[in-house]
Amino acid sequence: MKAPFARNNRRILIVDDTASIHQDFAKILSPHALENDALSSAEEALFGTQVVASDLGFVLDSAFQGLEALNKVEAALAKDLPYAMAFIDMRMPPGWDGLETIERLWQVDPKLQVALCTAYSDYSWDDIAERLELGDRLLILKKPFDAIEIRQMASTLTVKWQMTEEAAIKMTLLEQAVEERTRELSDANIIVQNSPTILYRLRGEPSFPLMYISHNITKFGHVAAQLVASANWAQELIHPEDQGKVDNAMARILDRHAAGASIEFRLRTGTGDWRWVENRYVPVRDSDGRLLEVEGIIIDITERKQAEENISLLARTDGLTGLVNHATLLERLHQAFAAARRGAATFSVFYLDLDHFKRINDTLGHPIGDLLLQEVARRIKACVRENDVVARPGGDEFAIVQFDVGDPTQSATLAGKVRDELVLPYTLDGNNVRVSVSIGISTYTNTSVSAESLLAQADMALYQSKEKGRNQYHFHSEEINQEVLDRVSIANDLKQAIERNQLELHYLPEVDLSTGKILGMEAQVRWSHPERGILEPDMFLPAAEKTGVIIALGHWLLDRACQQMHQWRNEGMAPPVIAIKLSLAQLKSGPDLIYDVLRTTALWNLRLCDLRFDVTEATLAQTKWTHNDVLPRLRELGVKIAIDDFGTEYSSFDYLKTYRVNHLKLAQAFIDTATRDPASATTLRAIINFAREVGIGIIAEGVETQEQRSSLISTGSPMNAQGYYFSKAVSSQQAAALLMAGSIVPPTFPGTTNPILEDSPYPPEDRG
Repeated sequence: MKAPFARNNRRILIVDDTASIHQDFAKILSPHALENDALSSAEEALFGTQVVASDLGFVLDSAFQGLEALNKVEAALAKDLPYAMAFIDMRMPPGWDGLETIERLWQVDPKLQVALCTAYSDYSWDDIAERLELGDRLLILKKPFDAIEIRQMASTLTVKWQMTEEAAIKMTLLEQAVEERTRELSDANIIVQNSPTILYRLRGEPSFPLMYISHNITKFGHVAAQLVASANWAQELIHPEDQGKVDNAMARILDRHAAGASIEFRLRTGTGDWRWVENRYVPVRDSDGRLLEVEGIIIDITERKQAEENISLLARTDGLTGLVNHATLLERLHQAFAAARRGAATFSVFYLDLDHFKRINDTLGHPIGDLLLQEVARRIKACVRENDVVARPGGDEFAIVQFDVGDPTQSATLAGKVRDELVLPYTLDGNNVRVSVSIGISTYTNTSVSAESLLAQADMALYQSKEKGRNQYHFHSEEINQEVLDRVSIANDLKQAIERNQLELHYLPEVDLSTGKILGMEAQVRWSHPERGILEPDMFLPAAEKTGVIIALGHWLLDRACQQMHQWRNEGMAPPVIAIKLSLAQLKSGPDLIYDVLRTTALWNLRLCDLRFDVTEATLAQTKWTHNDVLPRLRELGVKIAIDDFGTEYSSFDYLKTYRVNHLKLAQAFIDTATRDPASATTLRAIINFAREVGIGIIAEGVETQEQRSSLISTGSPMNAQGYYFSKAVSSQQAAALLMAGSIVPPTFPGTTNPILEDSPYPPEDRG
């Protein structure tokens, strides 16, 4: 097999109907103009080879009409001396315009890199997009020309042609090698094991044990059997700085509606080096939606990442602010769009415009305006995360690409943060300056058409912000805009409600299933909203979770529940335990939550064993994967732990050992199904028997009928219960009456009454 070779090509075609333009290009791109150019040192730093002026010289050719350009391109191809790139004017009467010229040239030479020279009065972006593919073969050069921009484009696009050619040669060699190897191999298993792609499978439990990884992991210096046997296989393979985004991707796969994911990270080799890989994986679920396995492939993309970095470094930043420029913004948008199409996390695009910036330039001068733009860039960068992209497309416009957006509320939070930061006063060279910003936001969805359409949507949303009074943000979708506004509004109201004591706790009794003896109270928050009336938790907790208000709410709930427990104890009627639901955001606060628990229990003179935290399976699964140790530490201190809604997600016993939970709270839907379906009833009995054997208590949630109660009693295992059959969640005064009685015994047949229930102030239809 003879290996092809890559040629050195710096041939450039200038296509313009004006002779003086050709002379200008010749002066700008001549070897003499390049002798002192910074691009030589940049290329040497990027590509590792010393570049001399003679090597940097471009070979220029001229055409004055599109048809002449086509003839020259065809002649060059016939001689096997293709042009690497072309500068093409937009308007060249009386012949073809620039768009038609590009279309004709790409028909005969698809590899030709093009810089389209256009004025603001020429075609719009939409017109260009309709005619041409706005991919990485085409850059836009706005008139009037800048010599540095021309040299950057010439160098970038010729080098890109070179690297594309080399990549094609390598791909040809790889395809030839694969073809030859495939002919040699007859066993399909041998083909899989020797593929450049690594296959693996994970068990569908929260810790994701590695079940299988193909033998060709040895190419990275690892032994497949050792990785499968390792409990910490992920930590052995993944770069510590990439662990967080891998954790987030794995957390997304736990969502029963997730179809798959794709993520790039650095993988450790056996020698301690790092290789960039793309990891694509999909969940495998049973007919009920339970996660069984995760199947995935790992592809080495190190060379591709290095090539992308080399190309983008040539012309990626805005000279004034140091932010990425418009071309790089489009490039990153295309990458994010393609990754999201493959299952990666969604993203949002922000377009920002400073309000009345022209007045500052007109009154204080352009130097002050430039200082303001630099300070605005610095403030925006301080608001975003490290992996987000901040760009200056031009003038007083800025853009942000916000990655890993799980909910539009995250984008609203960032927009509010940027708006509030930029409106603060500036001191610039002795001048006090104030400026505001209008922001438009578009969010990627499965129906998004292209990266450019997202940018256009953000631009349209920006004008909505300006039309509505400036100094605000607006989403492109009115539906999303209203949803976010409602969520932010209720979150802000909730902050005030905590401060103004508009919240109250109700208490759901937990009883012995057989005797009705009260064994605990679960604290549940209710909100007496001044305008919306009484709000149940499901009407405001989602907004609290997504906006972060859940942390303050959780602190308030813990304090009030402990205060109530202290009061009941002083009155001689305290239940054995008071239970509180715990959110993922609270667990992520780490040591702050532990300190809050210790401080609050000490304040109200309670023992830690008086508290029980109820945590859902989904929350436990995510804390298990991310190695969050808050729950184990609380358990060691004496706090009780219960798994809430057990049976709806994974029903795995893996984390029971990790967290040494005290109780499983069987989900109401699980109990309902077991009442009707024999197979589900068998599963339910198996869970109850297992829990009894390992010393874990059972709490049946949502017991509403005598039939459900009898079915659970028939298992022969003692258990606790909650539900309308015994009592709804009641006020503290009603809870005190129940605690004084000590037990709740509902009627088991017509004509039997329960004094406790009959005396309670809520109607019989609420009892279940």
